[in-house]
Amino acid sequence: MSKTGRTLAALAGAALVLVIATWFDATVLRDALGLAQATFDASGISMVTALGSLLVAGSVLLVGALAWRAPSAIVGLAYGVVGGFFVALPWLVWNLASRNNDAPPVLPEPLAVVLGNIYSESSGSLNAVGTIGAAMLIAGVATLVRWWRGRGVAASRAEVVVPSARPTLP
Repeated sequence: MSKTGRTLAALAGAALVLVIATWFDATVLRDALGLAQATFDASGISMVTALGSLLVAGSVLLVGALAWRAPSAIVGLAYGVVGGFFVALPWLVWNLASRNNDAPPVLPEPLAVVLGNIYSESSGSLNAVGTIGAAMLIAGVATLVRWWRGRGVAASRAEVVVPSARPTLP
C-alpha cells in the first residue's frame, strides 16, 4: 500500500473506531443497563461490559498499529488533536462549558452547548471514547517523533550520498 493509502487508512480507521466505540458505550451499554435494571438480572450487563472492555482494548491496539504503519505528519497531527480533544473533553465541559456556583459558563453558549452535546453523546460507563482518545494522543505524539526522526535520518543519508561539488586534488 502506498504512503497516501496508509495515511488515509489510519485516518479512516481511527474515525471508524471512535464511531463504533461511541455507539457501543452510549447506546448498547445503556440499553443493557436499562434491561438489567428492569429485570433485576445483571448477567446481560456483565457480558456487555466484558465485550466493551475487549472492544476498547482492541481499539487502542488498532489505533496504535494504524499510526505506526503510517508514519505521517498528517496522521500524527490529526491523532494528537482529536485524541487530545477527547481526553480533555470532560474537563472542558465541567470547567468551561457549565455553570459553576451560578456563574455563567466561560465559553459562549453556542460552543458550550455543542461541547455538552458531544460529551453527553460520547460518554458512557466504559469511558471508551476517552480511553481511545488517550491512545490516539499518545500514538499521534509517537508518530510525529518517528516522522521527525525519519526526516533527520534521511537528510543525513542524503549528505553522505551526494558527492561534494569541489573536486578533490591529490
